[in-house]
Amino acid sequence: MPSYQIRDTATHQLLAHGLADYPAAEAALDRIDDELEHNLAANSEGTGRIRLRLDIEKVTAGTTETVGHHVLLLGVDDPTDPLSAP
Repeated sequence: MPSYQIRDTATHQLLAHGLADYPAAEAALDRIDDELEHNLAANSEGTGRIRLRLDIEKVTAGTTETVGHHVLLLGVDDPTDPLSAP
């Protein structure tokens, strides 16, 4: 049975492993994003628009295959609805 993992594309550091399926890998990406932003805020550090490219890899019988790419943008405000502004 395959499992999934997340790896930083630039450093090749494994950030999460043993994930059951692709949706679990996407949920792990969300957690990684939240943890990074929380840690930066806790240390009173601005993110300065950090861009991380992460790979989702499928592991089957010891063979690793990249099956998705995600780019996390930290320090970029989420778009706001201009109609909801006061």
